[in-house]
Amino acid sequence: MDDRVLRSKPKIAVLAAFIYTAVMGGAMFYMRAVQGITYGDPKMMTVFWLVLLGLNLLNVFWVTRYFGWQAIGFRPLNRQQLLWFLPSIAVLMAMWVVCLSGLSRAALSAAQWQLFAIAGFTTLLVGLGEETMYRGIVLHSFLTTGRVRWAMLVSAIGFALLHAVNVFGGVPLLGMPMQLIMTFLFGLFFAPLMLKLNNIVPLLIFHWLWDFVLFAAPLMGEQVHASVGIIGMLNIPIEIIGGIWLWLQLKQVPDRAIANFPDSLLDGSISDKV
Repeated sequence: MDDRVLRSKPKIAVLAAFIYTAVMGGAMFYMRAVQGITYGDPKMMTVFWLVLLGLNLLNVFWVTRYFGWQAIGFRPLNRQQLLWFLPSIAVLMAMWVVCLSGLSRAALSAAQWQLFAIAGFTTLLVGLGEETMYRGIVLHSFLTTGRVRWAMLVSAIGFALLHAVNVFGGVPLLGMPMQLIMTFLFGLFFAPLMLKLNNIVPLLIFHWLWDFVLFAAPLMGEQVHASVGIIGMLNIPIEIIGGIWLWLQLKQVPDRAIANFPDSLLDGSISDKV
């Protein structure tokens, strides 16, 4: 591959993230304006699974054409670093206990069971697509600049901006700043966690199960929905404390995070650090 193409990885990542965000924005607008479905309604999954399937296929193109799967995080897992993840996993498990308890008591109709299954499949595509894009393509592309904190920041900002398009799906303007803050904190924690774990798969699975329980909980009734939301708020201090701690630790690009990039992609600033 031509060196000029190799050195344009951050530009390619920005283009890929822009297209991803634009497509999601268009889908949100269609869902709200044409289908009459508001963001947060489990019925939105019936619209989005096809859109997300297309976006994941587009991600496959970006990765296979410009990066490579190992280069964006499909690498051997550093199991010792999973300790950083345990508090968030505990919160997620508590959310699922409440949701499954509600599911055991609920008398769901066939249509609701179908919606539950569609939510599981669609949120799997969400986790796969967003993690591949923001903790995979965007984060690792900007790591090639040799500025690890800049790369993590760009990854978090891009992830937050993706959720700004939810306003087209019916999220109130007054509620949008809080959603942007929440997703930004999520990104600030997950970016360094990706580098610690050296593997994107745990993040992908967590992201899937997190979104799945949030979208499935309303099917179990308002009480379950509210309880799941309250428990989920416990992850905010975990993200803040864990994110700050990890950011203070990561001062340079970990060598394993760029080991799978071609030498011609890496500039001198990185080579000197590793």
